[in-house]
Amino acid sequence: MAIFYGLSRVADPWVAILGGFIASAGVYWFNRRDTLMGMLTLFGFAVVTVSAAIGIISNSEKAYLASGPAADFLFVPLYAVSIFLKKPLIGAIAREMFPKYAGHIPIGAPVFVALSVFWAAHDIVQGVARVYLLQELSVGEYIIWSRVLNWPFTVMMLWTSMYFVMRAAKRHTPMNGDDTPVSGGWPAAAEPEG
Repeated sequence: MAIFYGLSRVADPWVAILGGFIASAGVYWFNRRDTLMGMLTLFGFAVVTVSAAIGIISNSEKAYLASGPAADFLFVPLYAVSIFLKKPLIGAIAREMFPKYAGHIPIGAPVFVALSVFWAAHDIVQGVARVYLLQELSVGEYIIWSRVLNWPFTVMMLWTSMYFVMRAAKRHTPMNGDDTPVSGGWPAAAEPEG
């Protein structure tokens, strides 16, 4: 976003959009190796690609910036489908982000369902807020205010998610007869039986 913003101050919109797109391609390139996170990054990159194409064709920086709220709204059905399939998206993400803790929790555990619903609600609210800001503010103001307003809530969501995952992991940690955790526990991808 910094590259896009910097270029938008000194160049035509299509140059700024192209610069932002190239930076996004770099982010995708570095995250593509991870299984789930790579797929989610590809999903976001696809949204950015469409927005960049529309922005360049229409010479509109705001069309390019619409990739943010578009991705927010498009993630909601992913959460819903993952819950329906009894493999909540947050469970899979948590296993990659916090394998030491989330690996002890069954993938379909209620904590992952609740957190997936919580994140879907966050994305809806964030998407609505971003659409409003995009309509009401200049490009520069949008870039600044959407970040200023988004970061505290996203950090709160991450900490809340980590707290509930760690709390649930305590209930699912295998124990020895003397109530001490089994050395090593289960591998991150394995699920406990029964």
